[in-house]
Amino acid sequence: IVPEESATRYRVAEELATVGVTEAVSETRAMVGAILLGADGLPVPCSRFDVDLRTLQSDSARRDNYLYENTLQTETFPLATFVLRGVEGLAGPLVEGEETSFTMIGDLTLKDATRLVAWETTATLEGDTLTGSAATQFEMPQFAIEPPRVQIVVSLDETVRLEIDLSARRAV
Repeated sequence: IVPEESATRYRVAEELATVGVTEAVSETRAMVGAILLGADGLPVPCSRFDVDLRTLQSDSARRDNYLYENTLQTETFPLATFVLRGVEGLAGPLVEGEETSFTMIGDLTLKDATRLVAWETTATLEGDTLTGSAATQFEMPQFAIEPPRVQIVVSLDETVRLEIDLSARRAV
């Protein structure tokens, strides 16, 4: 994974007393990991990537600090981890220069909870570079995430959307 060309973000709908209905978006480029391709050109189960949650940034330092200290408890649980178990909808290897859609199935670990998730994924292989995007969503209680309880937050949707924009290069 090429971190400077990749990003992970979350999106949550919220209503703030001062702004009204909006969407909280927080992003980081602090990712490490590898997508392993087998001899058949398909992603190999056990491919994995880790995201450093301590580096998530939104448009509000106040939101970020609350997230670090309370919501995600990043001092205790600094990483989110995804380990691939399998791929659905991908019959053969990626075709050079052709965008392909498929679903990655695997284990997502946030805090001390691990859950099976499905990422709707698109990917393109160009030479030694794989680029793509993936998205999944979950409900906060699935990962024991407590919604913020602060005066400015009128309401918060418990659905979290995770998105990844990924660039990876073949290791030599």
